[in-house]
Amino acid sequence: MMGDVPPITLAAWRLQLTSVLLGIGAAVQLCGMPPEDRQRTAQSAGLLAASGVCLALHFGTWVYSVQATSLTHSLLFVSATPLFLAGGTWLLGRPISAGELGGTAVGLAGGVLLATAAARADAQVTLRGDMAALAASLCFVGYLLIGQRLRAWMPAFVYAFFVTGLAALLLTLSALLFEGARLLAAGRHGLLGWTADLHYLPYVVYLGVVPGIVGHTGFNTLLRHLNPLIISLACNLEPLLGSLLGWAVGVVTAPGPWTYVGGALVLASTATVSIASHRREKKQASKAAASRAIQRILSSSSNAEAAEAGGGGGGDDLRRMFDSAAAEAWREDSWGPAWAQAKGGEAGASHGSAGWPAGPQQPSGGKPPDHV
Repeated sequence: MMGDVPPITLAAWRLQLTSVLLGIGAAVQLCGMPPEDRQRTAQSAGLLAASGVCLALHFGTWVYSVQATSLTHSLLFVSATPLFLAGGTWLLGRPISAGELGGTAVGLAGGVLLATAAARADAQVTLRGDMAALAASLCFVGYLLIGQRLRAWMPAFVYAFFVTGLAALLLTLSALLFEGARLLAAGRHGLLGWTADLHYLPYVVYLGVVPGIVGHTGFNTLLRHLNPLIISLACNLEPLLGSLLGWAVGVVTAPGPWTYVGGALVLASTATVSIASHRREKKQASKAAASRAIQRILSSSSNAEAAEAGGGGGGDDLRRMFDSAAAEAWREDSWGPAWAQAKGGEAGASHGSAGWPAGPQQPSGGKPPDHV
């Protein structure tokens, strides 16, 4: 279809159209942003640029890998993003649950089946093509992680427009420098050649609208609410969705049974990781809330004791503070770990042998204090 188009030029074409379409939504969102958020967007230019570079490298290396190695190998290596995300999280010592690791493994197995089902027998496997696909996967990790940070507050179209626009510009300049593309030429050697060629135009419109707007912009929208690991697993469904769409329009044959099996595994893994991630984050939030409650007790303890020594009513204030904080901690089901963390093993020395503040009744049998 477009195998004769140089890889960097093809990647640039795709992002050129996507950038134009994103600009419409970005203009609307920029007009509605408060001044402080617009200033914050300007201050985030460095991160936006880094994300744009990652996106440009991702598309450039992946399109090259599709043309330089077999489609099977290209899809296999570019689908390794969840593995890099999970492995990097574990190596950096950041929280990740067994459910998330297990779901990632299942998702990778599904990705292998999907890539194998999409095998193309007429392509030769090359090391440079395989390494390009692997580089594309690593670049996508950077794109997702930066996107997660900025999308916590930046509107989706604003973020996507600046990042995609920069990536399109970088790829266009790269095509000019490294592939000999010409500004005013038509066809495969033109920087904007897709706009004047009816053979390429429909394919570029499809790539710019469906994978570009619906796909990548949809993922950018979800980055505000979902773990990047979940999104990277969902991206592995692209071979299945692409096969179904190609079959629907009559350009490829119907997907085989292994395509559906691989797709089912990827869907199951995405659900597993989503649930496991939600439970881990909820548990972390509970521990943090309980720890804050304990810290409030400890920070007030010395003041209350000083007030009692001076004849004040600090003891009653401390008891009320303890009652409130203990109730919160027990609701979060994280009293024990939070107390140990807050006191650092010294609670028993200053508040009794069991490590509980003097006054309130020490809980027993796994139940909260009677007065709570």
